[in-house]
Amino acid sequence: MILETERLIVRNLTMSDLEDSFEHRGDPDVSRFIGKPLTREQAKEKLQQSILPWNRQENSKLMLAIELKDEQKLIGELMFKFTNVDSQIGEIGYRINKNYQAKGYAFEASASFINYLFKQVNVHKVSALCLTDNEASWGLMEKLGMKKEGTLKSHFKVNEQWHDAYIYSVLEEQRK
Repeated sequence: MILETERLIVRNLTMSDLEDSFEHRGDPDVSRFIGKPLTREQAKEKLQQSILPWNRQENSKLMLAIELKDEQKLIGELMFKFTNVDSQIGEIGYRINKNYQAKGYAFEASASFINYLFKQVNVHKVSALCLTDNEASWGLMEKLGMKKEGTLKSHFKVNEQWHDAYIYSVLEEQRK
């Protein structure tokens, strides 16, 4: 799968992405709202799992690379998983290398990806979750046209502490 935007290529991950993937997966700043930073070996294991074919089953993850065209560098990753296959509802996630944050790359990649999910995968609803403290993430969700559906109390355990989360979503007809 390949999606191309003005500045980015969204594509399947490969093992040659290991160093760039570890650069953001091993970074405490990038991981602070997700969990502990990964070691190089853990990042390699995650990448090996991520390159397996996506089977479209509930909770099976489709992981994609966000590559900066000009540098031919992986600067982040996108994730999609069905949370309810029968109802065609899924969840997206994103992670961007801190050196490439606040430049619109996450929006550009996610907007293209959401369009792909609605048009090619026939998803009915796309959701995303983040810690309530992660203003950059929920700000992106709002910029993507997603609406806050609620607050999930004590929903994620990150770095041995429980955190509340916001859930946002968008329906295909809301994006037309």
